[in-house]
Amino acid sequence: MNNKEPLNIGNYCVSFIDLLGQRLEYKNEDLVPEFKFPEEKEQFISKLRNTVGRIYVLQRASQSFLNAAVGYKSPLREELPSNLKPIYDELKKVRLKEQRWSDGLVYFISLMKSDVKCPINGLYFQLVATGSLCFIGLAGRSPLRGSIDIAWATELQEGELYGTAVVKAYELESHIAQYPRIVVGQRVVEFIIYNMNNTEPDIYGDFNRALGKACYEMLGQDVDGYYIVHYLGNVFRKYVTINQHKELYDESVKFIREQCQKWKDERNTKLSFRYNHLLSYFLTHPPSEPESGTTSS
Repeated sequence: MNNKEPLNIGNYCVSFIDLLGQRLEYKNEDLVPEFKFPEEKEQFISKLRNTVGRIYVLQRASQSFLNAAVGYKSPLREELPSNLKPIYDELKKVRLKEQRWSDGLVYFISLMKSDVKCPINGLYFQLVATGSLCFIGLAGRSPLRGSIDIAWATELQEGELYGTAVVKAYELESHIAQYPRIVVGQRVVEFIIYNMNNTEPDIYGDFNRALGKACYEMLGQDVDGYYIVHYLGNVFRKYVTINQHKELYDESVKFIREQCQKWKDERNTKLSFRYNHLLSYFLTHPPSEPESGTTSS
């Protein structure tokens, strides 16, 4: 790059997702072993399927979500007058991109209004995607943790993000999240509140206020003061998990209880405390008792 080439730098909202337990699976691995017997090869392949397979399932689930959610157009659009359809398309436009990262995923959106008129729409999808993957991961015995944060960045190539936004999201995921939850950075909370309180008098302002409120109600504040995606909350249940919520909840609780017992038996203080705290979050928010967002977890 020479000094005259333009750098398209702006603020980005970045989500970082990481599958847990992968390093333990590979702890004693090295070169591909030499197999003396067919059953040795079968055991090796079985172990790979338990590790590589989990990444494949995560990537497939993520891609299915992106295809279904970002490409969705409400049937109500066809009932709109022709002059309102372009406005609807602008309201719903989102450029949510995915970048695969070893055993994890990165979602990112540009917050520059030159790209889309309502960037809050992309953040809404990030909250939905990360919260859903975290919840589904527990139910499917593939726990993950993640984060969402905002800072400056630039796309070096299409779909290849570089900058502070990536670092901030990674730091939240790796140092703060600690256990299966999605931590939401303070800049994200401030961005949501800004959209909730915007005073723009047009239809885009109305949309930003309404969607900002929905995003805020998808948050909860954990015992350490950090905001998280509150995927057990009433709003998430009403608009995202819907009829699948109780089944996901029951399977998740079953898995979490097993983890609590496992780490207790192994006297693993760190993981025992983390999974017991997660169990407390679930038991505090049973599916039979809806509650509003932004409450302590």
